[in-house]
Amino acid sequence: MIHQTRRTLRRAASRGMTLLEIMIVIAILGMLASVIVVGVMNQFERAKINTTRLKVGSVESAIQQYNVSYGEFPSQGEGLRALLTPPDGGKPFLNEKSVPKDAWNNELMYFSPARKGGKPFEVVSKGPDGQEGSEDDIRAGN
Repeated sequence: MIHQTRRTLRRAASRGMTLLEIMIVIAILGMLASVIVVGVMNQFERAKINTTRLKVGSVESAIQQYNVSYGEFPSQGEGLRALLTPPDGGKPFLNEKSVPKDAWNNELMYFSPARKGGKPFEVVSKGPDGQEGSEDDIRAGN
């Protein structure tokens, strides 16, 4: 009888996992994967916002350099293209081939004078939603 009990215990131990146990493990792994994916995607979106904020700041610096060189800011009509092809044919103020774009591949917008704050100019990205004038628009300072 003792010999049969040992044999039964050995057989039970060597059977492996039941279908229910495997399904529980798979469910736990799925939940962990979804938490990780959401976290990574949030980081990716924040990185795009920060990249765009830096790009806007860089363009604003180029506009300030333009002002120092020519004594005025580019007009609304000239826009950011004036930074690529200065009026006297001088060296471009940006190392880009076309009007700078944000991380969502939308051209940055230039307003002269600025729409808010009484500044001489404003550079804005439409942000993640691609809509002008919404809450997620990105400026260098926000």
